[in-house]
Amino acid sequence: MFFLLPVSDPYLVSPSFAKARELPKAVPIPAPAPSRNGTREPLGNNAPIQKPAPQKDERVYQVACPALMNGDVEGKLQPPLGDGPQCGAHSPLSLTAIGKTEPLKFANAVTTNCAMAVTLAQWSDNVKQAAKETYGENIRITEIGTGPGYQCRKVNGATEGRVSEHAFANALDIMSFKFSDGSGTHLESGWNGSEREKKFWHAVHKSSCELFMTVIGPDGDEAHRTNMHLDQGCHGKSCLARICQ
Repeated sequence: MFFLLPVSDPYLVSPSFAKARELPKAVPIPAPAPSRNGTREPLGNNAPIQKPAPQKDERVYQVACPALMNGDVEGKLQPPLGDGPQCGAHSPLSLTAIGKTEPLKFANAVTTNCAMAVTLAQWSDNVKQAAKETYGENIRITEIGTGPGYQCRKVNGATEGRVSEHAFANALDIMSFKFSDGSGTHLESGWNGSEREKKFWHAVHKSSCELFMTVIGPDGDEAHRTNMHLDQGCHGKSCLARICQ
């Protein structure tokens, strides 16, 4: 004997109906991709914020030179110089002439710092006066021959010892002069040459010692037989001592 029971819940009647009524499962979240080092990067709010890389400051901070601004020398400001930890100049100048009135031209542009430029402008007046007193009132200097200005090396090109002032663009070597009458004089032959040449070079040497902190000529050492070294280096604790040889 069978009995029929009333069924109010369709899930009890048909399993397929019950399966159809199942709620959809949650959409799976993909796993984060592995990073370059093999670990998985966190997602969402836990991910680190990437800050933009700081911009490099491309500006070059240099110092203006009054001698160049006032027209006491002719030339232009150069980019900073740097040759290793011991050599360089922050605001070097490339000079082509010195002096405001009747400027004295260099045979080749020389690289110096501002301190040298200021003093060379003053020195030019003394040199012009020495030429007039020696060679005649109408004689003008048309060209100055020099050795190097800036040069990364030790004193006298030695392999050891202290660094030369040339390594800071703080020195210049004077070698020769040309005059408006076509004549000229070189330090190597003129220091002990004719009376006029001797008078001129010794006058240049004397006036140089009054302006520069270091002056070394042929009487100083063999290395300066051909060139008169001028620089504005520091001597003594107060930097007021001068060397004149």
